Amino acid sequence: MTNFKKLLFSFLLFLLFFFSSYNILADDTTSSLQQKINSYTQKLLELSKQKNTLSNQIKYLNSQVYLTSLKISQSEASIKVLHKEIDQLSQEISRLDLNLNQLSQIFLNQVSQNYKIGKKVPIISIFSSLNFNHFLEQYKYIKILQKANQNNMLNLETTRTTYDIQKQKKLKKEEELAKLQKTLDSQKKELVSQKSAKNNLLAITKNDEKKYQKLKSEAERELSSLLQAKFVGKRHVSAGEALGLMGNSGYSFGDHLHFGLYQLEEKDISKWSYRNDISSLSYLSKHRWPMNQPIRITQNRGVTKYAYLYGDHFHHGIDMVSPNKTIFATEEGVAYFFRNPKSSLGNHIKLFHPDGKMTLYLHMQ
Repeated sequence: MTNFKKLLFSFLLFLLFFFSSYNILADDTTSSLQQKINSYTQKLLELSKQKNTLSNQIKYLNSQVYLTSLKISQSEASIKVLHKEIDQLSQEISRLDLNLNQLSQIFLNQVSQNYKIGKKVPIISIFSSLNFNHFLEQYKYIKILQKANQNNMLNLETTRTTYDIQKQKKLKKEEELAKLQKTLDSQKKELVSQKSAKNNLLAITKNDEKKYQKLKSEAERELSSLLQAKFVGKRHVSAGEALGLMGNSGYSFGDHLHFGLYQLEEKDISKWSYRNDISSLSYLSKHRWPMNQPIRITQNRGVTKYAYLYGDHFHHGIDMVSPNKTIFATEEGVAYFFRNPKSSLGNHIKLFHPDGKMTLYLHMQ
């Protein structure tokens, strides 16, 4: 009895400690970082609405880099808190596991003791005056043991339930940690890209406002020429069929083909938007390329060294060159031909394929 009371008292103290101390609050730095993130998010929005000058663009890039750095610090702080929570949960689960084993053993010992006492006091001995007092003592003791058994069973059930809950909490925390770690990795890559974009912008403009405005104007003229091109006809083409020759345009400073991929059917041609392209590298790995090897990619899709000269700071499609200027259909389909009589920049083909995709071939002679 004494050992059981001690163990029960220890267990109750453990539960009191557990429920009062489990909740780990994040550092004050996490909330202060969030305030800074909100502030710089608003600042970026304001900068994006200002006049598009080189000076403002650099301010925008600097703010973007700082904002991403803040997000990285916030993620690292959250990861640190999660590690502490998981460590504490692991310790608590170990304690609960130990208590479960100890309480289970006490319960088994009590059941065994009840059985032995019951065998020592046959029911017929109750009527013996010599044994009656002894029987009453045994009976009282059995009642105490039964009460202790009930308490022990309740403690077992409580501990087992708490054990299961904490294991589930730990599992969720570990899943949350894995997701946050992926977010952190992505943020670090984004930071490298943003710093590179700023350095590239300074490199290609030589920190010269006039050169920046000239390059930006050329980018706007390129897109305008594409959008102003007129439809001149369509026909069915086979995979690998020659479509024309590449022309001169864009930021690769010379002849090149701008190739884009879109999820668009022929019947929806009026819904086409230059910025709604999708990544084409996986598609090209399964189809023939639009030019013959050797092919050199001069500008990839995404945030490139020239991306901040575009309106949405993103280069859509892939720019490529080849010693052979002939352009080929990547797959069979219906080719729509467009020409701009004022500028060859906008000459292009929209080729609709049976799989619901459309390929764009821009800057053709």
